[in-house]
Amino acid sequence: MANDKDKEDIDNDILRALSDHEVDELLQLYGNKFGPLNFHYLLLHNQRKWDRQLDAAGIDRADVAYKSLRKRFYTHRQGDFRRYGTYVSLHEDIVQSVSFYSWQPTAPTELFECLERTQRIAWSAGALLTNVDLDYAPRIKELALSKGAAGLQPRQCFGMVLPHAEARVLEVPELLSEFELRPLRDEDAIAVHAIWPNKGEGSLAYLRALIRFNRTLGACRSDTGELIAWIFQNDFAGLGMLQVLPKAERRGLGGLLASAMSKLIAKGETTTLTAWIVSTNWRSEQLLGRIGYRKHIVNEWIKLLPASESIN
Repeated sequence: MANDKDKEDIDNDILRALSDHEVDELLQLYGNKFGPLNFHYLLLHNQRKWDRQLDAAGIDRADVAYKSLRKRFYTHRQGDFRRYGTYVSLHEDIVQSVSFYSWQPTAPTELFECLERTQRIAWSAGALLTNVDLDYAPRIKELALSKGAAGLQPRQCFGMVLPHAEARVLEVPELLSEFELRPLRDEDAIAVHAIWPNKGEGSLAYLRALIRFNRTLGACRSDTGELIAWIFQNDFAGLGMLQVLPKAERRGLGGLLASAMSKLIAKGETTTLTAWIVSTNWRSEQLLGRIGYRKHIVNEWIKLLPASESIN
């Protein structure tokens, strides 16, 4: 799983890239220790699924058109990930996304040594730190500022889960005759991208890759075929990017899409169904709660402001 950067600094960076076999070992370790409800397990599981799909399609690991579906996993160069599960995941896309964890007792000394010494994390270039354990958050924020981040935009988020067995037997609400459901197509990416709040350089290619390799659903008008609502499977193998256009709101499409996608994923995979929502987004929490999702974990997602910016 190494790229050119791995080759350039393989001898001096504290983070060592894990091989595919080692990532599979790490996945098994998290499954054995925490079970299928763990979000680190789900992140690893979904990435390995994407790796297999891309390999089967003959897509080279270095193909930048699909970098949005490639996360790289690292561990401490002098450590043994089998002991504490210490890992750092880097996703080089619209912005760099960083995930990390370790179950080292008392204090995750090994993990923080990695975070403090590595040159791979874009602390001063707007990285997004995802699924940050609340116990880690204060020290992580101090570290980010010391590494050159101009400011922090932390958001407390709920990780909501629906057990696989429950998802398989969900009752999907009846679809009104004026609408029809279908998987999203490549040409739909432009419409989705036009109103996506996270768009930036490379984001259209990201959506097209998700449509090609991930599960998606769109709701269209039966008479014109106009796409008016959609949902994606995210990189935790759960629900993401649910959107209903204003002119189609209050028609039950949000709950219908969330239910239908949950059942669709459950029929094709054996993992727990998940969704991340901002803690202040009570509407989404209620929508998912009606389906059967419940709050499982509270963590922080921390957006680092680039050195060229500051909080107004």
